Amino acid sequence: MEAKTHQIDKIVYSLWTKPSGNILKNAVNWHSPKAQLACLALSVLTSKAFFSEIELVTDSEGWEVIKQLNLPFTSVKTILDDIPESQYDFWALGKIHAYKAQDKPFVHLDNDAILWKGLPKWALDAPIFVQNTEDKNWFKSAYASEIEHATSILSYFPKNWNTTKEAYCTGIFGGTDLDFIQRYCKEALKFINDKRNADAWKTIENKGSYCIIFEQYILACLIQYYKKDTVFFDKYLNKKRLRNLGYTHIWGAKNDKNIEAILLKRLKQEDPKTLERVLKLFKQKADIKAA
Repeated sequence: MEAKTHQIDKIVYSLWTKPSGNILKNAVNWHSPKAQLACLALSVLTSKAFFSEIELVTDSEGWEVIKQLNLPFTSVKTILDDIPESQYDFWALGKIHAYKAQDKPFVHLDNDAILWKGLPKWALDAPIFVQNTEDKNWFKSAYASEIEHATSILSYFPKNWNTTKEAYCTGIFGGTDLDFIQRYCKEALKFINDKRNADAWKTIENKGSYCIIFEQYILACLIQYYKKDTVFFDKYLNKKRLRNLGYTHIWGAKNDKNIEAILLKRLKQEDPKTLERVLKLFKQKADIKAA
């Protein structure tokens, strides 16, 4: 009997520059633009050993920068040019469009995450694959007020809205059930674009706080409503287990003052030529910061 062929052999990265502007000068939630690009480079170079396809979904401005790093992308889409200016505050929207653009099983990895060992075998056939369920206390502090506020002012909501009390972290996300993933993307975009919600969105100043709602809460709503099989990298976020699986997600440490030096040093160990290209973007020599 032939061994079962695992279905996920494509990894996707996305980089939407509009929320931050020039990515050589600004990086949303990062200590520095240099740290962001070093981490992206390190992650892509690591993924090369485990996936035959590596795709970048970005915009024209992002590609003008990233192509100078000569990273091993097998395909590039600049479809994020099409997101209207009125939605630039929704900084996670680029990820939704990246998911929506997929036509084969895939996993999308955030730019602050690295799969040192690739995906474990039990994840490669997952219908839906996510990082973890958000902690209950974090859900109450980070999600509940936005859900309540949205419920009071918006008019269109996806199925299961305000009944589900969970959200699923998408530091890593994907799967083989493309029909469901397309349905999820459609609902997330409709939540933002539906005409019944247009006037209410105009009254919200901090639209960025709703990114985790349309990306991670709506995902949980739909998974639970449609009773979809879902595989978690680690459901309850045991960071020791994640380390053992070879998964690094930098999260809030992106703002740590030491993160740039740590990433540059590791990139120097893994691929000195790529380090040189990163530093060249910032008009530095490779021996200045990564020694």
